[in-house]
Amino acid sequence: MSALRLGAAVRYNAWLAVGAGLLILLVSLSLTLLAARPGAGLSGGEDDGFFSLFGGYQSPMRCRECHPQQFDAWTGTTHANASFDPIFQVYLQQAEQPGECLSCHTTGYDTTTGQFVLAGVSCEACHGPYRSAHPNQTMMIAGDETLCGACHRSTLAEWRISRHGQVGVNCIQCHEVHSQKTRAAVATNALCAGCHVDRTGDEIHAAHLAADVQCVDCHRSAPGRSDAESAVSGQAVTGHSFTVQLSLCSTCHPPPISLLDDGRWTIFGSR
Repeated sequence: MSALRLGAAVRYNAWLAVGAGLLILLVSLSLTLLAARPGAGLSGGEDDGFFSLFGGYQSPMRCRECHPQQFDAWTGTTHANASFDPIFQVYLQQAEQPGECLSCHTTGYDTTTGQFVLAGVSCEACHGPYRSAHPNQTMMIAGDETLCGACHRSTLAEWRISRHGQVGVNCIQCHEVHSQKTRAAVATNALCAGCHVDRTGDEIHAAHLAADVQCVDCHRSAPGRSDAESAVSGQAVTGHSFTVQLSLCSTCHPPPISLLDDGRWTIFGSR
């Protein structure tokens, strides 16, 4: 009997997640259609063919008129689909305080009303509501780590204790803002080698590179997407401390692996 109830509960929660996702999608699309009329221009004046949404928000379609490359790079990213992610939808239904989820997975979330303006992390989630004097009034934002860290809290905490954090190499120096891709391919070590030229050529790193082991294989090791529970709790390990865990070495190097007195490690008695 308990197994039947459990199965029914799982199916019920799944339908709730699907229903919530469709509702968010319909609301977002409706607001986007209101925000951008066909043939509208961008004079920046009051009567420029666009409606202003709640709080002055005007949707990514408005930004697209002048910034098509940035819009295209953003479309399809994790940010753009932040409200529709299936794992997010399931946990949203279970959250006792869904506002903690929506504040980072939507745009224009109002803590007083519990409502949001647009689904997903759109342009105005970072740049703020559209300014009527734009482009004469800039919508540029600070490029420091605090903006990203407001939602990526565990990543920020790891970064702060890393060497990157200590010398001020922040998020946007490695990551493209709109596409969320890295500025150079991590699969070829091009991103890391841009700064760590001396390290990629030393004995240990050269040996790993010869074996087709890339920087991120050791320095950015983190649990996969299945670690959703820790991600929801804000305690996800994202690998942004860039510290190589000794336990990771044993996945390729069989024991014995041990630490030396000076903090370095040895494999089979060699340094």
